[in-house]
Amino acid sequence: EMMTVSSVSKDDLQALVESGSPRSPLYEFASDSESTSTSAASSPDSPRSPVYLNDRHSLGGKCEEDVMWLKSESRKALAALEYSFHGTVDLSMDVPEMESEPDCTCERFLKGSQWNRSKSMKNITSYIAWRCSSPVVMEEHITESLNAKKVFMLSARDRRGGPVAVIIAKNHDRFKTGAEETIKVLTYTLDKLISSMVGASDGTMIMDLDGIGWRSLDVEALKHIMLFFQNYFPERVSTAVFWRAPKVFFILWRVVKPFLSKATQSKVLFASSTKDLEKKVKLEHLPKRFGGKADDSSIMVPIEESPDTK
Repeated sequence: EMMTVSSVSKDDLQALVESGSPRSPLYEFASDSESTSTSAASSPDSPRSPVYLNDRHSLGGKCEEDVMWLKSESRKALAALEYSFHGTVDLSMDVPEMESEPDCTCERFLKGSQWNRSKSMKNITSYIAWRCSSPVVMEEHITESLNAKKVFMLSARDRRGGPVAVIIAKNHDRFKTGAEETIKVLTYTLDKLISSMVGASDGTMIMDLDGIGWRSLDVEALKHIMLFFQNYFPERVSTAVFWRAPKVFFILWRVVKPFLSKATQSKVLFASSTKDLEKKVKLEHLPKRFGGKADDSSIMVPIEESPDTK
């Protein structure tokens, strides 16, 4: 019977995926699969290739080589992991993007690592280990956060055609929601965001800091959010907007900022006016809480009610 490997520790999985066992029956397939997967990924029938893969092709041959290298190496890691469990696991259930969108996935990790091969390989194997050792987040796992109405999706798109998620920071209580649930909420939110990326490869995240109180000022939550974007979901968030950050927030930001790469820092926008936000989302699609024209109750959909459109 096939199963996932969520009961195995992340450290054990990390060691397995980094071992690269050449005895795996998929090892040779991983070495010579570039031509077939490249043609499939660039096919006009591939759902997101026109938006994402065209960017890669315009970058030149060196970037193509890097993508092919990471795709081959990451498949060896997956093959080693599957072999170690004697064919009793189905990794397509844990990391389906490695099978359905290998080029896009590898390109994202390379871009997120500034095209550093060793760093991108470390991040992608860490991502695989995390996905395989983490059960799918269900609504019953994050009831505290859902009841607090922390996260919403806009029923409209940003100017790039990507989905928009809104986090209401003042609804977060660091004394009620620990790091474990925070990570689950982030996973649930980003999976929802990605599932609605039809015709786009990234989206916008708006963190509403207006009216935030001391119970909601959570440096660990902020660090988890930003490191999730950077390490596990590179190039999935085009802009992380901090709306009307109070002065005290910048104390937290100075703590978190050194953990972030220059590329991640460049995606952060501190917005204090509607004009700032309008650069990312059209005025008619912005909720009135941000100075837009859209009614909050109609444009802002609770994250658990947001449909999966992919």
